[in-house]
Amino acid sequence: METTLTLKDVTITYDKKPALEQVSLSFPKNRITAVIGPSGCGKTTLLRAMNRMLEEEPGAAVEGQILLNGDDVQKLPPEELRRRVGLVFQTPAPFPFSIYKNMTFALRYYGVQNKERLDAVVREKLTLAGLYEEVKDRLDKSALKLSGGQQQRLCI
Repeated sequence: METTLTLKDVTITYDKKPALEQVSLSFPKNRITAVIGPSGCGKTTLLRAMNRMLEEEPGAAVEGQILLNGDDVQKLPPEELRRRVGLVFQTPAPFPFSIYKNMTFALRYYGVQNKERLDAVVREKLTLAGLYEEVKDRLDKSALKLSGGQQQRLCI
């Protein structure tokens, strides 16, 4: 079976204390894979290692190899990797902007200014997340006013 993401002997430490040791696993292509376990067992740590967010934390270190479609994630620019491997945490964290501005932030950052294009993308992506019908009349309202579940779908 073809894989999208492969971890080989991955060990993660915080201040040289192991959080995860010698993890090897593969994520099949075009499949949904759940990472489950009790609180504190390292699920989030593992996910943060996959898109190199751990390197932002002082004292955190990742050893071993993580491959995305055969490419070593350490050799990819972080921006490219994070475009390809996104994370939505248990507690969502939308920007303290309107729903619309949250949805268009990245597009505007990368130079998209056409209002019709922005509107179309907002509608399309909110529909895919099952959120458009719930918020279509209040896109100018703060994303922080959404329920927790709605904030998660917005972040997705």
